[in-house]
Amino acid sequence: MLIVSSPSPLPGLKNISPYVGGDSDISGFDKVIKLASNEGAFGPSQKTIKAINSSIKDSHRYPDGDSQELREAISQKYSLELERLVCGCGSDELINLLCRTYAAPGDEIVHTAHGFAMYPIYAKTVGAIPISAPENNITACVPNIVNAITERTKLVFIANPNNPTGTYLPASQLISLHQQIPSNVLLIIDSAYAEYVQEKDYSPGIELAKQNNNVIMLRTFSKIYGMGGIRLGWGYFPKDTF
Repeated sequence: MLIVSSPSPLPGLKNISPYVGGDSDISGFDKVIKLASNEGAFGPSQKTIKAINSSIKDSHRYPDGDSQELREAISQKYSLELERLVCGCGSDELINLLCRTYAAPGDEIVHTAHGFAMYPIYAKTVGAIPISAPENNITACVPNIVNAITERTKLVFIANPNNPTGTYLPASQLISLHQQIPSNVLLIIDSAYAEYVQEKDYSPGIELAKQNNNVIMLRTFSKIYGMGGIRLGWGYFPKDTF
């Protein structure tokens, strides 16, 4: 007996609602700016534009898959170990890869209630269960994050500062959060908007990432550098994580 069937995606994908972004075209307007995308209002710097233009002639060549020169520049700017730097197609890709590398069907991935929308989406793509930790006055709440962690938790994501709320956890609370997380759980500090914070009690998480083998700090060129279309992000990882 011939059983007719058709290809089907992984079960977790069926639970993802399609993303609906802002309209790119509106009748009667020549230019539309989507505030939800948080694109830099001024675009990239003239130095960036010059560098991009000068490299166009080599666009028939495949890029350096190891991002060696870029990683060296980041290493020098932030005094970080070169071998612990990882670059990706935006920090989005690194978030995706972390979920794929460390979570399996049935595992749990914790994020804050108003955190980056891609955290639960990438969790579902691997069959993991996204767990939303309630916030306190639209601010990440350390006790609530800790209470959301179970034996099945593999990753904890926190955007600091957070988009779209604009709130952040001071360095002391990040340290407290890390101290209460099991050593086998990865804490990912997504500091995409770090350059916008001026308060002295803020830290993007560099020191935590330097000193611990279960902390990762993510950064991006999309926001303050106005290079969202380039798709370029980076992270500082423990030596044996990636």
